[in-house]
Amino acid sequence: MRETGMDTYDVAIVGCGPVGLALARLLSMKGLRVAAIDPNRIVCHHPRATHLDDETMRTLQTLGAADMEQRFLRQTGWTLHRPDGAPFLEFAMPVEEAGQGWRTDYQFHQPDFESRLRGLLASDPHVDLWFGWTVTAIDQDSSAVNLTLVDRTTNRVTAMKAAYAVGCDGANSFVRQVMGADLEDLRGTQRSLIVDIHPFRHPPALPPATGFILCQGRRPVTYVPIFPPMLRFEFMLLDGDDAAELERPQAVYDELSRWIEPGSYRIMRTDTYEWHARLAHGWRSGRLLLAGDAAHEMPPMLGQGMCSGLRDAANLAWKLAAVVQGTSADSLLDTYESERAAHVRPYIVESARQSNLIESFGTDETRPEPAGPRTLAPLRPPLGPGIAERPHGAVGLLSPQPRAADGAKLDDATGYNFAVVGRRAVTAAVSPEVANLWRRLGVVVVTDTGPHVDDWLATNSATAAIIRPDRYTFALAGDTAELETATKDLFRIMSTQDVSA
Repeated sequence: MRETGMDTYDVAIVGCGPVGLALARLLSMKGLRVAAIDPNRIVCHHPRATHLDDETMRTLQTLGAADMEQRFLRQTGWTLHRPDGAPFLEFAMPVEEAGQGWRTDYQFHQPDFESRLRGLLASDPHVDLWFGWTVTAIDQDSSAVNLTLVDRTTNRVTAMKAAYAVGCDGANSFVRQVMGADLEDLRGTQRSLIVDIHPFRHPPALPPATGFILCQGRRPVTYVPIFPPMLRFEFMLLDGDDAAELERPQAVYDELSRWIEPGSYRIMRTDTYEWHARLAHGWRSGRLLLAGDAAHEMPPMLGQGMCSGLRDAANLAWKLAAVVQGTSADSLLDTYESERAAHVRPYIVESARQSNLIESFGTDETRPEPAGPRTLAPLRPPLGPGIAERPHGAVGLLSPQPRAADGAKLDDATGYNFAVVGRRAVTAAVSPEVANLWRRLGVVVVTDTGPHVDDWLATNSATAAIIRPDRYTFALAGDTAELETATKDLFRIMSTQDVSA
């Protein structure tokens, strides 16, 4: 593992949890020199995030880590129970492969996830690992960001320069403090006691692939299977609860005794965590940017905190690469917050709503009402204005990922690039000028789309589409003429050169 080397970089990433690691990998795939900085020399041993979705799996696929799915638990549902244990609301999750080319919901062990991404970066010639270093000062001028780093083991101090720096350093972000970004409170603050355990065998009283929430009057509890054999319990703390007392082993044994006997498991973690629903305003200040929990926080009810941060990385990396490499104007980076903040807000609002609802069950302000089983549909909000000024219809929404006739998935063919998908007769008929623009934009043309994309195009009265590197739809075209117009529009947005140059 390299810890020193170049002291001048294209991008310095401050904080390398899942979001920072993914961003570093994506930037490297675009040819940028990256400094990956994190205070932890080795991966934190306990899990924090536990859920990822099919869009996140597409990101892992892009990163070259899709085989990690073998280390993920395929989640099949959620149940909400009354205090007496009777279920009153059941959600089933699709068990078949979804339109994104993956299952919709997985549970995972975060240390394994981060270890795989760290390993990919360790052998990446474009990335230097500064693990075990803390950033203590940041300033910027019109040409660069200057960072001061301290080695946590030796107290050695060094300086670093980068064209841009991205704060992926969590909810208490130092980079955000330097930027002076404001936080909007979306009113979803609760405390939870998190207990992670390693059973010696799976408890018969607990489902192996589904989670539940027990909406009891005192400390509503959420149960989550992580990845066999690991399990998580989250006890929502109410006013008057003494967190320090509840974190003690005897209290944990007492709380878990209804499901599992003391002595039949190892306690891995007992921590009290305060959840917030917050959205930063000002994700960019000159050459400084924010991503992940530094830009937004949410309660865990939807399991979308880390997923949202990985969407930040996928949205930002190709834009940063285009700006650093001089093919796009610096103003392209202004589309990052405008697109992502509008997209992540519905997740924050809904997770806060659900968290507040569970709290109200615990304080007897609301009575659980029974409802029949439901199939849980993924929340898919559109991007805000940015690359597309007025997202509408399928424009600004996540595109599907089909399989070709040979079983290959679309993203494997396109890589982390713009793609044009559609009928061969439409894409092959574009003018030499437009074909040249595709070459300059690095567009990958895919005509073996399969029935899933064909149906998607037909539903949107289109014969072709332009898909962004982050898999969101830039434009739909009904014919070759519309495809050519959309291509020229994209080139004007992305390039500092004239279309006819």
